[in-house]
Amino acid sequence: MSAKVEIDATDKKILNILIRNARARLKDIAKECGISDVSVLKRIKRLKNLKVITGATLFVNAQALELPIVAYIGINFNGNQEEEIEKLISEETNLVELSTSVGKYDLCALVYAESLPQLDEIASAIKEHFGAREVTVNVWSYPPNFNLENLNLEP
Repeated sequence: MSAKVEIDATDKKILNILIRNARARLKDIAKECGISDVSVLKRIKRLKNLKVITGATLFVNAQALELPIVAYIGINFNGNQEEEIEKLISEETNLVELSTSVGKYDLCALVYAESLPQLDEIASAIKEHFGAREVTVNVWSYPPNFNLENLNLEP
């Protein structure tokens, strides 16, 4: 088992800034953290080397794109229709991610949507076209709020 990665308050602040805006400028991050941009770059490189940062997950400013709703759609269905379901959801919303799941749902979709009626229409279409046993839509309060205090940061 790997040793726990130690990060300090500045690392946490940098991670929170990058979660909010993965394209934030080093200069802006440095100003917010009260350190130099060279120090920010070194810390980001260290966090990448430790595998704390493994890529860029970007939650776009959906409201600026007139997509004010962030929702999670849980789907239970019979069969192997993931690609068709993904196509339907992609055509009707801005699909961020669709994953197979072990747990309550067979598929989980994270989407940005224009309205609640739009999400209701998608849920109905999934039930109608694919015979889904259950389609549950959970709307997030915007924006997603990440709490790094509860993370066990191991590579």
